[in-house]
Parts: sequence; structure tokens; C-alpha cells
Amino acid sequence: MRINVLGELRQPVGYAFSTELEEDAVPIDGPEVQILSGTVNLLRTDRGLLAAVEASGVSHEQCSRCLKPVRTPIEISFKEEYVPVSDPNTGATVRVDDPHETFRIGDDFILDLNEGIRQYVLMAEPSKPLCRRACAGLCVRCGADLNAGACNCNSQEDARWLPLAALSKREAEGR
Repeated sequence: MRINVLGELRQPVGYAFSTELEEDAVPIDGPEVQILSGTVNLLRTDRGLLAAVEASGVSHEQCSRCLKPVRTPIEISFKEEYVPVSDPNTGATVRVDDPHETFRIGDDFILDLNEGIRQYVLMAEPSKPLCRRACAGLCVRCGADLNAGACNCNSQEDARWLPLAALSKREAEGR
């Protein structure tokens, strides 16, 4: 979402402005978030604008166990200060202590919320999305969906685990 904020940057400290957030799709490093909607409240600070964003959307991902498509609701809420590159009244360069830690408003005075939204969506997404809590996943040998029922593959024990199984058995017997 991009907002022209030249007028807001020329207002006195404490000036507040609100707008609706409506995005059909937000490009993220991975699954796409669709239908992101909410509100953006902007507050003029002594350096720039404090953006308070409250939004929700839907992420399309894969179940981490059975790989079926999953629609995951996403809720984001954040407050970040956006500092202009140049002063809107004088054109002088606005310096910041750490430019890598500060969101900036370009020389065109367009506030681009996309990077902030992207970062907070990535933090809000579940690390292991599930189609349902009791998802049984896939068989490790044949890849069958265990949610549909047991698979027909031969469930042999892995020979690499046999020494540990023998050790566990001896310990259980008290030897």
C-alpha cells in the first residue's frame, strides 16, 4: 500500500490521519496473502509519521504434515515510525542514526507500507500450518495420506534403530 503523505508531513506534530487498508494480494517471501484489509492511523511526529496498522487477511499455504492446501487467517498489528529522506518544507536531507533500522519515506513523499506489512505478516504466519489439529500426515515409506486410512506398505523396523531398541529393552528388564 502506497500513500502520498506530503500534506501530512507539512502538518504540526500531533496531527492525526486515518485511512482504510485494502489490498487484493500482498507479495511475501513464500505464500501469498490475499484480501488484506484493515486501518492505517498516521500520527505526525517530530521526525516523520508514526503508522499504526491493524489488518487481517488470508494466507494460502500447505499443511506441514499432509501437504494439502490450507487457508490460514493472518492478523497483524504494528506501529512503526516512517522518516522522510528529505524535509518536505526545506528539502534538506533528514539524517537518521541507523538507516537500516528505520523505515524511510522517499523523495516523492510516498509512504510505502509494503515492506512493513511483509515483515509483520512473516512473523504472524504459523511456522507449521496444519489442515487440522489431528492431521496424521503422510506415510514415511510410501507417501500415502494417513488421514484417509492406514497404508498398505510393509511396516518394517529400520535396522539402524535395532541396537537402541535392544538397549531400551535391557534397561526395562533391569539389566
